[in-house]
Amino acid sequence: MKKHGMVLVVGIILLALSGMVVGCAKKEGGEDKLQAAIEAVAREKTPENYLTLSLRYYEVKQFDKCIEAAQESIKLKPDFAPAYNNMCAAYNEQKMWDKGIEACEKGLSINPDNQLMKNNLEWATGHKAGK
Repeated sequence: MKKHGMVLVVGIILLALSGMVVGCAKKEGGEDKLQAAIEAVAREKTPENYLTLSLRYYEVKQFDKCIEAAQESIKLKPDFAPAYNNMCAAYNEQKMWDKGIEACEKGLSINPDNQLMKNNLEWATGHKAGK
């Protein structure tokens, strides 16, 4: 009976440690993806590469850099609606509701059927109204 109990305890400890390793790998994966996006922009400054960089900055909660990368994307392609969505999402995370609303409204004027932008706009307007 004691032997089975000890095996169970060791198994639980190993399971917990493997979870920690997986957690570290996920964190490093995010940093790896960010680095890859930075390198892609360095190689080729396209709206799509800047959009990906914006997303990667968002994923690691660097919202100011997310906005900057989205703005660079828009400089290259002013009608690039997904970049406005990234800006809106980052502004929402910073509780900058007016700027989030403005970014999503611009994006929706380009692509009025984008449900993600509609959701982000609703999030911003709801919070601005105190809901």
